[in-house]
Amino acid sequence: MSLDLPVHLSNGKTLSIQVKKSKRAKRLTLKANIFGIHIIVPMIYYEIEIMKFLNLKKDWILQTSEYYERLRNEYGEENLKLNTIAFLGKRYNLKITRDVATSVIVSDNLKCITFHVNNRRKYKDDLNKWYSTQTSKIVAERLTQIRRMNPELPSYNKVTIKHQRSSWGSCSKNGNLNFNLFLTSLPLELIDYVIIHELAHLVELNHSKEFWKIVEAIDPEFESHRKLLRDYKLLTNCVQ
Repeated sequence: MSLDLPVHLSNGKTLSIQVKKSKRAKRLTLKANIFGIHIIVPMIYYEIEIMKFLNLKKDWILQTSEYYERLRNEYGEENLKLNTIAFLGKRYNLKITRDVATSVIVSDNLKCITFHVNNRRKYKDDLNKWYSTQTSKIVAERLTQIRRMNPELPSYNKVTIKHQRSSWGSCSKNGNLNFNLFLTSLPLELIDYVIIHELAHLVELNHSKEFWKIVEAIDPEFESHRKLLRDYKLLTNCVQ
């Protein structure tokens, strides 16, 4: 028997969160998709603890529910129920075809991205590999262009593309730049903003006024880009 718990949000709405038990779960985890938001809990749990966790995550729940509501309004729920993916800010239907040779075909006319894979059951591995390749390529190109136009920026150590659940990018104290493999799901202007954001951290490893001045000097429209980025969620919508 499934359990749904009500969460009262700041916009006056009440959202029903489905509770799903898992033998693998060691802690409470919120997940979301176009069908709604649910929480993964250990086999033994206390409802009062879940409600406390949900209340702490109200802001995330509100932002995420509004994001998927916008998606449903823009693309239609029936279209989103089909497999779709985002690339450079556009939505494409996802088609998986079993083939001897692996390849990916992007068709803007058909609004479809077709993955030719050896094993349909493991197509997500092919999808992640493709995103990683595209992101590596575009980040390298944009990094070169942005640094060429801003030679005063200090050099970075190395660039890594990886699956980050909670951020589009990061910068370490050693000058290493890390970018989410799904970065190329964003429009190009927001990809640039994320890159500029991390480059600015090479100077200021914080979010002080000095940091934002550096960002603004390179991206005068950073405030609108920063706000717009909040409307995009990582393809893996998960918060712990």
